[in-house]
Amino acid sequence: MDSATVTQSEASVEAREISTPANARHYALVYGALAAYVLLVAVTIHFHEPWADEAQAWLLARDASLADLWRNLLHYEGSPGLWQTLIHALMRLGLSYSAYNFVSAILALAAVFLLLRYAPLPLFIRILLPFTYYLCYQYAVVARSYALIAPLLFAIALIYRQAPRKLSLITALLCLLAAISTHGFLLSASLWAALYAPFVLSWGRVHAPERLRLVTAGIAYWSVLAFFILCAWPAKDVAFAEHRGLGNLHLFPDVAKATIAGAFTGQWMVSLFLIALSVPFLWRGGGLFFFALASAAFILFGTIVYAQLWHFGILFLAWLFAIWISAYKTRVTGLTLFALLGVIGFQFYWTASAIRYDWSHAYSGSLAAAQYLKHDLGPSGQAPGGLYAVGYSSTAIQPYFSRNIFSDFHQGDRPAYWDWSKRNTANDPAALFASDRREQVLVGYKNGFEKQHWADLLALLGYRLTRHFDGNTFWQTGVFESEAFDLYRQVSRPHAASSVNTNDLSKAAQLMNGFYGIEGGQWRWTARNFSVLLMAPSGSDRTGAQLSLKFYLSEAQVQKSGAMTVSAEIGGHSLPAQTFAKPEVYTYSARVPAEALRSGLVAVDFRLDKSTVGLNGDGRDLGIVVTAVSLGPASPAQ
Repeated sequence: MDSATVTQSEASVEAREISTPANARHYALVYGALAAYVLLVAVTIHFHEPWADEAQAWLLARDASLADLWRNLLHYEGSPGLWQTLIHALMRLGLSYSAYNFVSAILALAAVFLLLRYAPLPLFIRILLPFTYYLCYQYAVVARSYALIAPLLFAIALIYRQAPRKLSLITALLCLLAAISTHGFLLSASLWAALYAPFVLSWGRVHAPERLRLVTAGIAYWSVLAFFILCAWPAKDVAFAEHRGLGNLHLFPDVAKATIAGAFTGQWMVSLFLIALSVPFLWRGGGLFFFALASAAFILFGTIVYAQLWHFGILFLAWLFAIWISAYKTRVTGLTLFALLGVIGFQFYWTASAIRYDWSHAYSGSLAAAQYLKHDLGPSGQAPGGLYAVGYSSTAIQPYFSRNIFSDFHQGDRPAYWDWSKRNTANDPAALFASDRREQVLVGYKNGFEKQHWADLLALLGYRLTRHFDGNTFWQTGVFESEAFDLYRQVSRPHAASSVNTNDLSKAAQLMNGFYGIEGGQWRWTARNFSVLLMAPSGSDRTGAQLSLKFYLSEAQVQKSGAMTVSAEIGGHSLPAQTFAKPEVYTYSARVPAEALRSGLVAVDFRLDKSTVGLNGDGRDLGIVVTAVSLGPASPAQ
């Protein structure tokens, strides 16, 4: 494709540009829709309480330098840091947390303005689209990096026809899009491929000066993207999306259905049908290649690495973009308009449901918790005996204070953001037991199981619930998960036992992880790893203690998997491993050093070298059959 051909092509496109009648009624409708959008989003933000993911980005921007953010912390966030960098700059200009959500709102407003003013679509479609779920709520009210995607994507759509002449500008916009998140990165790469494909296919007819411009822009673009990859590549000890890998490929159909459903109508078959109606138009207009490539990239990433509901809307934005650029070349078909109206209808209901909920319920219990803590503990939020926090949700409370208020976050030091590394012990009961800074404990939880799990453990420690702060994140038409908080205060000494029989329901709370239900009225199967809470015997902080695990190794298990090796760890001290080869009743016994027992209440972590799935038709991950665990006085001979 030579320069003359490019010029003629651009002239042809310009001649077919869809004009918009500049009359008073037209502008009244456009700006009336814009005003209604601003009012609706602004009022909703007034009622919205930011949740943990919103708070995490704010705290990174507040407490980390840009150098530390891009050099270290992004390896634990899993995406480039354009959003945190933007917030960092705005905070230096005086942005307060109370105005935080208006940043996403302003970005959404910019996207909606471009859509209303310049999209080559019928006016009635343009007026309706701003009130769809992702443009009006999820990527507008909720302050997350995804709010940057729509304005950048629509800005690229606006100049897409002039890409050969505005190569530097469109390359810069593509780089910014890639810097938002992993999904922005995938969108950007798909767009670059769609833009460059015509030139590659006709490379022999492209003049040398044009080739040089394309190659230079391509090298610059991929150099920037390589930098983003280096900055965001997951660290070895990242504690996020740990089960990523090609072994997840069997989940591809399920992820595809969930993504397509969540992006458009909530029903994957209905969504697929509506998308299919637009395919002939996208094919003729040239947007199908981009949309197909972006869809495949999104779903593949969601399958192999990580998928979450909040990501689905980006596919909806990609579809709008594909329709936008296709409308430059050919008239929008009736089937495509029908598909748009169908999606708009479903999403109008989502928008109304989400806004109604946010107006009348707490999206997060963080604001109420922060207000109480400020009143109870003072503006600093510092409890004299320490305020210990459990759960990632607790991050949502931190921005309301000028510094970290939790004794276990970063050892009580200044950074208040959540540490996504495996060094983080905030969810580790053993760290809670060992801490001497836990006069009060704040538990952030996402479901009833987490709430009850920590309530049972804290009851053993002598804590009583003093306050509850309710909150629930909302998705489309219903509550997705809790973001609620329970505040506990210690009122008595711990009363856990030093010996636990697994059939004793009164001590079931001490079986912390990895135990299944009681069977035969006597015993429980474990998973490969399991944990027990035990009280250290009197005087064991000087003399040590003896750990005993009574269990049974079944004949079927030995025949299928062979000998079993059992090891244990207490308070960071590893105990000797022992191997058991025959099908019979055993006692794993090991001496525990005094220094591992000084906290008085300890978590014992048992590990097996193997487990069995499918034993006698049982689909569970089975370790061993346990009847009792105990810490007793150390033998004098030891």
